[in-house]
Amino acid sequence: MAKKPIPRKSVPAAKPAVKTQQKSSNQNSMVDNNWLKPALIALAVTAICYLPSLSNKLVNWDDDANITENPNLQVINRESIANIFDIDKGAVIGNYNPLPIFSFAVEKWFAGDFNTTLIHSTNLLLHLLTVYFAIRVLLLLGIGRWGAFIGGLLFGIHPMRVESVAWATERKDVLFAVFFFAALAYYIRWVKTEDSGKRLRLYLIMLAMAVLSLFSKVQAVTLPLSMLAIDYLLRRPLNFKLIIEKTPFWLLSLAFGLINLTTLRAQGSTDDDVTNFTFVDRLCIGAYSFCVYLYKLVFPYPMSPLYPYPKPLPGIVYAAPIGFLAVTALVIWWMRKDKRWWVFGFLFFFFNVMFLLQVFGAGQGYLADRFTYVPYFGFFAIAAWLYDKYSADAAKRSGLNIAFGILFAIFAIVTFRQIKVWENGETLWTHVIKFEGKTNSLPYWNRGQYYRGLGNFDASMKDYTEAIRISPKNPELYNSRGKTFFDMAMSGKFDQQAGGLVLKAIQDYDAGLALETIKPSTKSELYINRGAAKAASGNLQDAVPDITAGLNLDPKNKNGYFNRSLIYFNLQQFDNAIKDYTSYLEIDPNNVNVWYERGMIKRSLKRNDEAIADLSHAIQLNPQFGIAYLERARAYAQAGNKAAAQQDYQRAAQYQYNMNDYDRQLMAQ
Repeated sequence: MAKKPIPRKSVPAAKPAVKTQQKSSNQNSMVDNNWLKPALIALAVTAICYLPSLSNKLVNWDDDANITENPNLQVINRESIANIFDIDKGAVIGNYNPLPIFSFAVEKWFAGDFNTTLIHSTNLLLHLLTVYFAIRVLLLLGIGRWGAFIGGLLFGIHPMRVESVAWATERKDVLFAVFFFAALAYYIRWVKTEDSGKRLRLYLIMLAMAVLSLFSKVQAVTLPLSMLAIDYLLRRPLNFKLIIEKTPFWLLSLAFGLINLTTLRAQGSTDDDVTNFTFVDRLCIGAYSFCVYLYKLVFPYPMSPLYPYPKPLPGIVYAAPIGFLAVTALVIWWMRKDKRWWVFGFLFFFFNVMFLLQVFGAGQGYLADRFTYVPYFGFFAIAAWLYDKYSADAAKRSGLNIAFGILFAIFAIVTFRQIKVWENGETLWTHVIKFEGKTNSLPYWNRGQYYRGLGNFDASMKDYTEAIRISPKNPELYNSRGKTFFDMAMSGKFDQQAGGLVLKAIQDYDAGLALETIKPSTKSELYINRGAAKAASGNLQDAVPDITAGLNLDPKNKNGYFNRSLIYFNLQQFDNAIKDYTSYLEIDPNNVNVWYERGMIKRSLKRNDEAIADLSHAIQLNPQFGIAYLERARAYAQAGNKAAAQQDYQRAAQYQYNMNDYDRQLMAQ
């Protein structure tokens, strides 16, 4: 350890700290010039802790809706990019965060498909950039380089970061935070700069950062409030001018807040029809969440992807407002004592967490580890300041180094382990079950979905059955188990039992439809799935009314149109089949197989021009779609365009689709 005290850029008392913050208006001399080495160490340690995340896969919790099943990511073109930024077409599960979805589109375009290593590498890179800008903010606020190192490393490896970094869907967290802290860094420079030309340039830059942050996640609406917290710390006179100078930021926050409120309501995410808590209940839940986040700052346990609402609410929830009021009283006392760093830390935390406290419910739980990603910076700033304040004394510095070293080691180990929770759907939901036991059907249901996707029907059936035992009045569980029976019958692995498995699927669909708690969307899917099961058993005539009933309930269920089109095809009702394919394509215009099948039917009806148009569109979507070249060659041959047909036959042959006797007969006509 060095014998000389490390030079400090902050000072222990609040008032002298102002002199440190104001002693230079030159932007290049606002921070310690030797800050880069500690910052790089913090970034390197953070990167090492998160290396296991690069081998993680996607999980079956929102990753499908945001990434693999997102209709705007099936084909990457101008139309799909425009749809990503369209408020109606771009919202995912009620959330309008187009920039993260656009980043997934760029990755898919670059890699040719969804590459999980690339996805998680990008998340980690964005997290490192966020840590970098968080360090810059601390330095610009007057914290010395080693204090900034402490704050930055806390931000980097605190276990409550894991959900935001290791979960692909939470790209929106790390992306919005990069621009959020960049905007704050430029804001501090703007406040400390007197040159009018530079101030205008800095203002425009931070405004651009704000827009990008808001396009990443609605949580960025708190940016102007965070600026006010910085104003307080920098001792700017608290007057109306501080409000007016931030007018564009207030307006942006209002606009994006209203947009997301609209999309959430359209999705039904703001409905409280499950818990039905009173407003007083909700206030207590908000206070309880606030207190739990404070507790988890120091003791980040337990950490779970899901914190479902307990019913009924325990007494500790109703006692939580006492804790909230006590913290509020403490902050007021600090304000009177001019303890600005303490006040700033708590204000920053509160401003950035207050819309996430579930006072107005939106989601399945009352807590989320990811909600602390930006808010905890306020507390990390306090830690940085405390280290800066007391590390001048060599004896105290040694003790602080040991204490923080132990803390970092513990956090690194916990973070390393928590990352493995997000390895795949099995590890994720098994972890939730560890805390929820057999009181909650959701983790069993979701783990069953994961197993079914792998074709592990035994494990899937076991989890679905357990979920139904826990929640026997949930029709969606019967729907999922019914689909598993149906998948087993169609898999070809249970040929001797196929008929019985289809019958069991129909029985589960019947059980789900008989429940009074069924929602229209679930009822629609149950009807459509039962219709498909009836068709598989050979009962085509009874299958059509079921699927039609499902489509009447949900006219946007594309699977209903697809299944009914197949039934119409087998009934040789080709015009009806074409109509259903057309309805499907109005919902999902990028499904190359449906374009092909509609074109194939039209070709069989000798509607050659229409068939060529459909098949050409399929080839445009997938230029390597060999069988589409073969079918288009037949349409060209039927239309008498033998030259075009010959070219397509040659292209089809390149993909191992060769001419047969039927094709040679067409070309000979």
